[in-house]
Amino acid sequence: MRALLVFNPNATITDDHVRDVIASALASTIDLDVQPTKQRGHATHLVAGAVHDDVDAVFALGGDGTANEVIQALAGTDVRLGIIPGGGANVLARSLGLPNDPIQATSKLLQAVRTDHTRRIGLGRAGARYFGFNAGFGFDAAVVRHVEQHARMKRNLRQAAFVWSAAREWASGARQREGSIAIRLDDGPYLDPVAISMVANADPYTFLGDRPMHLHPRASFDAGLDLITVGDISTRELVRIASRAFRGGTHVELESVGYYHDITTMVMGAGVPLPLMVDGDYAGEHRQVTFTAVPDALRVLT
Repeated sequence: MRALLVFNPNATITDDHVRDVIASALASTIDLDVQPTKQRGHATHLVAGAVHDDVDAVFALGGDGTANEVIQALAGTDVRLGIIPGGGANVLARSLGLPNDPIQATSKLLQAVRTDHTRRIGLGRAGARYFGFNAGFGFDAAVVRHVEQHARMKRNLRQAAFVWSAAREWASGARQREGSIAIRLDDGPYLDPVAISMVANADPYTFLGDRPMHLHPRASFDAGLDLITVGDISTRELVRIASRAFRGGTHVELESVGYYHDITTMVMGAGVPLPLMVDGDYAGEHRQVTFTAVPDALRVLT
């Protein structure tokens, strides 16, 4: 087997020693090429070249952003993807049942290589950008945008940076400032405008330390997309929703929450450009975004 190991040298929880151990372990079993990423989007370029050269597998060592870049080049191919967690949350790797420790995850992936244990999973697509586990348009994307604008805070606080940024954006009235969002599901009528809209391709939506946030408790790699909507609510109600999401997903029973499961296509639009995020990465400002479920789009080692 020929494989490419792509790694992000700035990933949150990996260092030179960990990368060397992982590369040596993989090279003991497969014909391995190792390439670091040099800038945003570089992983997609590296993997596209490897796919063109008929590589059999790609291993992505880094956070969810690195994995998302790799997905852009692998979606729709038969090349195997092995995700090695090296970031702060590692939502996609953990959602696929991999250990959150990079060495342990590498060991499990090597066993999958030996037995050719793979599965095909569905992806989501926001415009032209694929995502593995989540996407958002409006408020939660504004939170991600703020975190990315404060890279030092993200390095120092890690996942707590998102909690702090969410509180800051909420207190500053971001969900009102960003404007209301109109949504149409599967070519049906438009929903009533909402303040918050969050899309998932898997459960959980994210992690806070070891605690999973089951924002879309029925979401699955084997189904369409799930959507959560919330109107202009009080801070107390927001805390109530978040608390229930961390306690198994019972927030979907609340009147303030709209929950839609197994959606093929949804279109979101607003009167002003709003931020978009995919897999925890800021993806620019848009007036309208079409979200699409793409079944069996990716072959992953598990």
